Amino acid sequence: MFDSVTIAEYMLSLAYEKRIVLNMTKIQKLLYLVYGKFMAESGKQISKESPKAWPYGPVFPRVHKKVKLDNVKTLDDPYFAEISQDKDLNQAIIGVIDRYSKFSATQLSDWSHSKGGPWDRTTKKEGFKWGVTEIPNEYIREYFTKFDLL
Repeated sequence: MFDSVTIAEYMLSLAYEKRIVLNMTKIQKLLYLVYGKFMAESGKQISKESPKAWPYGPVFPRVHKKVKLDNVKTLDDPYFAEISQDKDLNQAIIGVIDRYSKFSATQLSDWSHSKGGPWDRTTKKEGFKWGVTEIPNEYIREYFTKFDLL
């Protein structure tokens, strides 16, 4: 498993190299897509941190707190060595950036609120609390196994 902050920073660097501008909302939703896609395909989590249900959709709180949009590293930075060597994770990240970065942060946020989706199901659970309740991996795996965005 990787650190969610490192994955998000790698995604930011990859997008920057491809001349794609990401804001925090877009990073969060794209990271959620990578998390879900990877889980559906491999059955494994990519990071120790799971997404939590926030009002604007799934959020990785450490990423929200620690990723700085104005501090973009180069992809060959040794900081990214472990991620860049993981072929499966790299393919998932590149695939998500290439396919879904064309959507606006608002479109991705709206999608993440889809009726019956993991975020929606989580917000309807008994005892749910904004920003505290994790979106269950079983919801994510089930959803992304049959997933087709927009």
